[in-house]
Amino acid sequence: MPWSLRDSVFYNREQKNIIEMIFPGSLRHHELLESYAGFFEGQILPGAKKIDEGEIFPKENLGNLVEKGFFALPFAGEYGGGEIPFPVYVAGVEMLAKACANTVLPLSIQGMVCEGILHFGSDEQKRRFLSEYGFVTGRNLIAFALTEPCCGSDAGAIRTEAVPSGDAYLLSGSKMLISNPGETAFALVFAATGRGVSCFVVPSDTPGVTVMQTIPKLGFRGNGLAAIRFENCRVPVENRLGEEGKGLEYAKHMLNHGRITIAAIGVGIAQAAFEKSLHYSRRREAFGKSISNFQLVQEKLADMATEISAARLLTYRAASLKYKGEDIAMGASQAKLFASEMAQRVCDQAIQIHGGYGYTDAYDIHRHWRDARMLTLGEGTSDMLRLLIAHLALKEI
Repeated sequence: MPWSLRDSVFYNREQKNIIEMIFPGSLRHHELLESYAGFFEGQILPGAKKIDEGEIFPKENLGNLVEKGFFALPFAGEYGGGEIPFPVYVAGVEMLAKACANTVLPLSIQGMVCEGILHFGSDEQKRRFLSEYGFVTGRNLIAFALTEPCCGSDAGAIRTEAVPSGDAYLLSGSKMLISNPGETAFALVFAATGRGVSCFVVPSDTPGVTVMQTIPKLGFRGNGLAAIRFENCRVPVENRLGEEGKGLEYAKHMLNHGRITIAAIGVGIAQAAFEKSLHYSRRREAFGKSISNFQLVQEKLADMATEISAARLLTYRAASLKYKGEDIAMGASQAKLFASEMAQRVCDQAIQIHGGYGYTDAYDIHRHWRDARMLTLGEGTSDMLRLLIAHLALKEI
């Protein structure tokens, strides 16, 4: 019988030590995370494999997260938020990713968009979208629609257009590889206007919006990936976020926020694969002894443990920089780059430790590898992040 993650410690000692280091003596943060750990372990984890196998959008899980106030944790109370420090929230994101990566991804996207509205929206937009429409609490989900068939990393080349028409814009074009557009009530859409790229909050039921067929993919199978077509969609001027032509600037800010949560997701996925590998290696015997006694297996476990710890420290450091209001471009990029590639390496080694069973569904290992693979692509590919990190480093000299 495969060992279950339900037998593990969800809020682990290393997480506690890091949170204690950032917030000395903060018992309430530990208690909060312990309570969420129990919830994730008991209510989210048991259905994770079924969600992946059935390609089921985790609507029920997300509803439970709304009820538990998890979406709202890091945001200001005036918008319905929980006013919890960002590093504490990131620790929760890591635990949720360990329980079910498919459930945590929509939450990461939601937080990224809320961050953009919070920083660049007018007071009226913040009240309307964050509070009234429930973006902060997760009551209404919103997709992030930047990528197009013609361009991914080259966001400045987007062809979707927003043409002024009286007190509105007429939006036309298409977006590609967008997460869950068929499940969200809104989309944050980036489009070219006369002054450059701008972004708009577009209700999914706007006439002219069509969500195309879901695209089959490798991992995160509980999150649909689809194209969206816009045909002369009338979007009110008051739904344009911030200033016209500043959309790419806003996108960079939001993506930096998203990179921290993506890094935390990578750590959580890797932790799940690592713990399964630890317990499998103790129980699996070959040549008359546990394979955990074999030097090459121990070498793999040692590298996995070390890389997870390093990624966790980079991630929580970036979260701490954000909490302090410092520039996070470098820290977030480094954390996301290292954590996403670390997760892929750790999950690959986990399959190797499980041998032939790792390639089958028996121990539910390859799901973690399939999910981890996406993390090196979303919110900035590893290649683009390397260019950005080098650019920022050279700029400092």
